[in-house]
Amino acid sequence: MAEPTRYDLFIVGGGPGGYTAALLGAKKGLRVGLAEGSHLGGTCTNTGCIPAKSYIESINLYTQIQSAQRFGLQAQSSPPGLLTLNRRKTRIVGRLVKGIEYLLNKAGVTVYHGHAELAGKNTVRVADEEIRCTSLIIASGSQPKRPAMFDLPGIWTSEDIFEVTEAPSSLIIIGGGAIGMEMAHVFGNLGTEVTVIEALERVLATEDEDVSRELARLYRKIRFLTSARIQALDASSGFTLTVESPGGTRTVTGQHLLLCIGRQPRIPAGVPELGVSLGTSGSIEVDGFMQTDVPGVYAVGDVTGQHMYAYVAAKEAEIAIDHMTGGSRSMDYSFIPSVVFTSPEVASVGKRLSEMDPSVTRKGTFPVSALGRARTMDACDGFAHVYCTPAGKIERITIMAPHATELISWATLAVSLGLGLEEFLKPHYPHPTLAELLKEAAEDALGLSVHKP
Repeated sequence: MAEPTRYDLFIVGGGPGGYTAALLGAKKGLRVGLAEGSHLGGTCTNTGCIPAKSYIESINLYTQIQSAQRFGLQAQSSPPGLLTLNRRKTRIVGRLVKGIEYLLNKAGVTVYHGHAELAGKNTVRVADEEIRCTSLIIASGSQPKRPAMFDLPGIWTSEDIFEVTEAPSSLIIIGGGAIGMEMAHVFGNLGTEVTVIEALERVLATEDEDVSRELARLYRKIRFLTSARIQALDASSGFTLTVESPGGTRTVTGQHLLLCIGRQPRIPAGVPELGVSLGTSGSIEVDGFMQTDVPGVYAVGDVTGQHMYAYVAAKEAEIAIDHMTGGSRSMDYSFIPSVVFTSPEVASVGKRLSEMDPSVTRKGTFPVSALGRARTMDACDGFAHVYCTPAGKIERITIMAPHATELISWATLAVSLGLGLEEFLKPHYPHPTLAELLKEAAEDALGLSVHKP
């Protein structure tokens, strides 16, 4: 019998957390193996972030072309077909997956294409091959939640929607979080009649209340039902839902139904038997170094159930590799930015408003419509809020604006460093730019904004 292949580090899962750990481990001189049962790049690259943004960029360009006359131009375009958007998405995803394959190969990482199961603390099995490792990282990701009521043929999740090639005439979206609102933006502009059903009091409930209110106002084509509970579901002909909300009980019908109510960790076979502790949500419990209660076994990314973002998974991978190679860095979840690619985009960072005392918190705000750059872009919806302590230390920044998802990085740096308003305003902000939105909101918190209407 052949001796098992041995690695310093073996990784289960090739998503952002897994492949980042593999590349960093290789840079630290470790012999690394990685198993991926589907496609490298994980959910983010194949069925999440990248496909969604591909569709959204196409939709945003289409809507801008429709407004060409407002830019002094003559241009027109018929509504894009979903098949065309799908083909573009497939090209983009394919190139990114090949890029990840190239980087892993260049780094000397051995990739196993198959589902891995744990056969012991230092043993992994992929198909019929047994592999031994000194350290193990579980980065197996997550899958869409699907309660029993929705366990029916034909119900789409985020893992199905990007394989659909024809836009439905009507679509019910269950869940008004980031994924639900992004898909409402896409399909609403494809001519689909969209209804969003949200159990909480408002869509994008983790963002500021005025963000939720303004986005719902701007999405005039979309029908919203909030504080809504689904009492019954009939899938005999299309989808018919009985929904109870503050306005009473009503019937909602749609040709198709898209489920966007969150994700749950995907646990590889053998994890419970290994003695790794699982939380109440089924996630793998880890310490600040991303290590489980089994020494030498780590977990990163969605499988930990902490913050299911690709950029958090990559940071967790950094921490795990640092620890297993003798470092002492620990994971800090204090300043994780939230980004939503709606129109306009939404982003925020810092403490939740519920964690701040409204009686002493200072707030500065500035409307996008008062920015010269926004006027030249004909994109004037939205605002920025800067929240700070009585002493002026910035605690939270909220942005609803064009390119908010880019602006939030500067805001994240400011909040994570604990900058005061004066420090935040010390650099020069070029004019005319969208970054002036943050400058003006910070000046307003000081009572010094000269441009605020």
